[in-house]
Amino acid sequence: MKIRKDGSLLWRQLDDEVIALDMQESVYLRLNQTGTVLWQQLQEPVTRHDLVETLMEKYEIDEAQAGADVDAFLDSLERSGLLEKE
Repeated sequence: MKIRKDGSLLWRQLDDEVIALDMQESVYLRLNQTGTVLWQQLQEPVTRHDLVETLMEKYEIDEAQAGADVDAFLDSLERSGLLEKE
C-alpha cells in the first residue's frame, strides 16, 4: 500500500516546520522537524517502509524507534482526515 498526504491541503514550510490547513474541515496542523521530513516524503506516494528508512537515515535511529514515530505520525494524519491511501 502506498500513502500520501491529502492533495487538497494548503501548506507552507517555515524553517524546519510545516503549517497545513484543510479549509473544508477547518483542520490546522503544525509539524515539528521530524514531521516535516515525513511530510515532504508524502508529496508523492510512498510506503511506510520508505518513511521508516528516511527517519533511520536522517536521525540515525533504529528501526523500532523510526517505525513507532512513523506510525504515530500517520495515525495522527489519518485521524484528522489528512491522509490518502492508494
